[in-house]
Amino acid sequence: MRRTSWNKDEGGQAVVLIAITFLALIMAVGLAIDAGQLYVARRTMQEAADAAAYAGAVVRYQGGSVVQARSAAVADATRNGYTDGVGGFTVTVEAPPGTGSTFEGNDQYVRVIISGAVRTALVPAQSVLSTISVHGTAGAGPLNNGYAIMALDRGNVQKSFYADNNAYIHLTGGGILVNSTNSRAAWSDQCSSSQFSIEAPFGTDVAGTGYGCFPSTGDGLANNQPKQADPLSGTAKPSTSGMTTYNSTGGGDPRTINPGVYNVELGGAGNSTLYLNPGIYILKHGINTSGNADLISNAGGVFIYNTHTNYPDTFRPGIDTCGQINLSGNSVSTLSAMTNTYVYTLDPDGPNVGVDAQEWNYVNFLVYQDPACTNTMEIGGNGIFAGTGTIYVPTGAFVFDGNNATLTGSQLVANTVNIQSGNITINFDGGNTAQPVLPRLSE
Repeated sequence: MRRTSWNKDEGGQAVVLIAITFLALIMAVGLAIDAGQLYVARRTMQEAADAAAYAGAVVRYQGGSVVQARSAAVADATRNGYTDGVGGFTVTVEAPPGTGSTFEGNDQYVRVIISGAVRTALVPAQSVLSTISVHGTAGAGPLNNGYAIMALDRGNVQKSFYADNNAYIHLTGGGILVNSTNSRAAWSDQCSSSQFSIEAPFGTDVAGTGYGCFPSTGDGLANNQPKQADPLSGTAKPSTSGMTTYNSTGGGDPRTINPGVYNVELGGAGNSTLYLNPGIYILKHGINTSGNADLISNAGGVFIYNTHTNYPDTFRPGIDTCGQINLSGNSVSTLSAMTNTYVYTLDPDGPNVGVDAQEWNYVNFLVYQDPACTNTMEIGGNGIFAGTGTIYVPTGAFVFDGNNATLTGSQLVANTVNIQSGNITINFDGGNTAQPVLPRLSE
């Protein structure tokens, strides 16, 4: 019988099918390898761009110029293997960021763009070049913790926050924090919703419990809440280097004084008017307007650091004394914190070495009392007080008892807060507070 050759033909077809299958497998493996290569390349480039942008932002945060920030970013990118014009990569550093960035034109931010072609391995002899472009942006910006008023005392203190029935308190953008664990840590006798309001969704958070009347909008009164850290505890104390020291405020009425270190009390007796030019004031004997002296900050605003007689050296108990800030009497006091506008005008290219570099640290910061000083800061009397900016008294009490006083601020942080009368209106947000400004990745 004659044999057929169908087995031979089928064998040839199997070889072809196997070859096609292997080719498909090779293609699949190649695509997987290529995808992995592209992913790793993109991730490596992104990490390098982020790190370089952060390096530049740190320089700006520490008071370096825009030029120094750019140099730091370029150097960091190089350390991570990306140099402009080398290996087919381009590295572009923008300080301030350019078009397309949320922070366009803001020279406190740095954007780094890395672009380059990555060679894939699908067909080694005829590799495909895939262009990848990534960017990282970093800068120093304020952190919003959601509290317009903070009573920091972490003990078992009654009335750590207190509102009298004559108080006017209106808060937007943030609520109230009371760290005391007392059963009446927060106490409010003000039961009128037209005189005590907190914009939703914010409320009053108390580590202990509250007593009396609190706004019911937003979170209302929340008891037994976790204690919160002092958001400003890491704020650097101002340097006296290069600053002029004054032993008097001069003569004449009215008179204008300049930023510097003051070994004399501001205000005092008499009906004189003091105009404060913009900048940093380091006070070793405090402020006292009970003698009806008027204090007015000129355009640009001021930063007041209230400290002790041995500053900048260490406070010596029993030897050194702290000045008190007492804005009372029948005086007219109008004090505003420094703004970005003033700082930009002072140094259009940003911070530089010397005293001017400090200005950036205290934008929107009106008063900072040295933690070594436990004095009470008081705003009271029958005079008129109008202030803007953050007030920070970390180890002392803040007492607000002025019939005509108005604090239109951004944040009030003190060991304890006692509001007896007067009008406190706080519009709290990251743009007008002296919350910690830290370098971080932004986009």
